[in-house]
Amino acid sequence: MKKSLYILYIFAFVGLLSSCQQKLQDLIDENPYSTGSRKLNINLIYPEGFEDELKAGAEVTVLNPSNGAVYNLVSDSQGKVSIELQYGFYRVSVTDKGTPISGAIPIFNRSVDQIRLIDTLKGDLNLNVELILSYAGQLIIKEIYYRGCTGPDQKTFQFDKYLAIYNNSDDVAYLDSVCFGTVEPYNAPTSPTAWSYIKEGQRVIRDTIPIIEAVWQFPGTGKSHPLQPGEQAVVAISAAVNHTILRPQSVNLDVPGYWVCYNQRYTNASYHPSPGPNLVGRWLDLLWKGGTANAYPFSVSSPATVIFRIPEVGAQAYVNDPANRSRKPGTTSATEYIMIPSAWVLDGVESFDVTTKNKRLPASIDASYSLMESSDGYQGKTIHRKIDPIATAIAGGRIVYMDTNNSLNDFYVRESQSIKE
Repeated sequence: MKKSLYILYIFAFVGLLSSCQQKLQDLIDENPYSTGSRKLNINLIYPEGFEDELKAGAEVTVLNPSNGAVYNLVSDSQGKVSIELQYGFYRVSVTDKGTPISGAIPIFNRSVDQIRLIDTLKGDLNLNVELILSYAGQLIIKEIYYRGCTGPDQKTFQFDKYLAIYNNSDDVAYLDSVCFGTVEPYNAPTSPTAWSYIKEGQRVIRDTIPIIEAVWQFPGTGKSHPLQPGEQAVVAISAAVNHTILRPQSVNLDVPGYWVCYNQRYTNASYHPSPGPNLVGRWLDLLWKGGTANAYPFSVSSPATVIFRIPEVGAQAYVNDPANRSRKPGTTSATEYIMIPSAWVLDGVESFDVTTKNKRLPASIDASYSLMESSDGYQGKTIHRKIDPIATAIAGGRIVYMDTNNSLNDFYVRESQSIKE
């Protein structure tokens, strides 16, 4: 009897070993980094009602996050483009502009992550990219300074962050009721965001945006704070004082006309000292605070920043309603986030410190990301919008910035803060 059991155990072990070897072989067979290549055929699908926008010239970027290789392509007249690529994982982003409608410029974007080209594929890989409709904005994020600087004592400094909002249109804009916040998680994640799902083999980020920790809002009754075409509003995210006195590489945030994120619920004096005398009456309202932090956390490496308006019910009523909050999917954490529909977002910028990170914003807000690497940290550098020379000429010389809702196209790393000029 014992001998029979031993024989059964041996057969079971051999079967298990064979199964493990087969699984290992399957993993080897699917190794995307084995030698070889496959052709990727990309087919652009325009939103319903905009099929006539199908034309040559849509900008298609293919990125290999593992080695940073970037391939800049354009579609043909049928909305198609093909490229032969080495085995690996790829990210595809697409941007195209449509014909203006009553002055509004339609923008078509999409970003697709984790496209696998592997040697087990039979033939080419065909990828249908369904483009998402958005419009160029009136109020845009012109510049974000978040990487900090270094003082004469060679110590790094990060309590001088700011954001610049710009009126990129021909009409007067109003800051009243405009909200500001950052998207969960604080830093660009190393794995796909929990606020996403798989649809037809493609990862899709949800259309509602999780705002983390706080919602700030410009005060006013509707037309209290006009912003003329070509004007900007600078918002001190951290200490609104003159930092250049002790650190020449920093900035002066105590300037008449600037704004500040300041509320006495944030008690950390390094981040939030009393604002300078030039900012009396220029404090953003803290509509909602969701955590226990004693300072407003804003990433020093890779924030995802949004400005938005909450219509109809009003911002305060909206954030006070528990139905408009959510906990992070797949976790037991009790932390809640304010959920903002992407249609309410006026502008948003995804920031990475390395290309291998994962997005938090859907393509309708930002089809890609701006990149400021760790080596750029603490040097007074910012991410800043590029000037659109054609639109600027049409506007008679008033500066118009690039706005394709694709930060790879729209932003560059600036060597120093623009507000120092």
